[in-house]
Amino acid sequence: MNRQDVQAGATPETAGFNAGVGADDEVLQAIRVGSAVSLLEVLGRLMDLAGDNEQIARRLIDDVRTYQLKDLELLRAYCEQNDRQAIARLCHKMAGAACVLKYQPLISSCQRLREVSIAGAWPVLLERAQLVEQALLNLKDICLVAIQNDGPINLRELPRER
Repeated sequence: MNRQDVQAGATPETAGFNAGVGADDEVLQAIRVGSAVSLLEVLGRLMDLAGDNEQIARRLIDDVRTYQLKDLELLRAYCEQNDRQAIARLCHKMAGAACVLKYQPLISSCQRLREVSIAGAWPVLLERAQLVEQALLNLKDICLVAIQNDGPINLRELPRER
């Protein structure tokens, strides 16, 4: 999803995302749940962690974006190397971080990828890796928009848990 999609409240599927043929329905549903609203809730959690300090929140959001990019690079590299053990370890790490953020699409897709990473069929593993990639890219995109000074996202108006 791009900036305009997020601002318009698009979901990954209305923004043109197609997870591929044969993807598990549960995982597709998890990604659908990962709409812009869900992503904004993740940003709200980061704002809460920053104690409502916008400057600190922007740094946290930038850190999340940076780690998502690193994890995406690692996932792609491990898939190219056919390193199932490394994929399983990375999925465990990413799911743990996603739990802190309560970002269900990434949690679900990581868990599903981890399930097939050791003994599953390689085409299924690659399909599930694409779902993890999409969740990471969605989070990266919203973080990029959020860290812009005077950008389209007002950190004080994010959905928050109270």
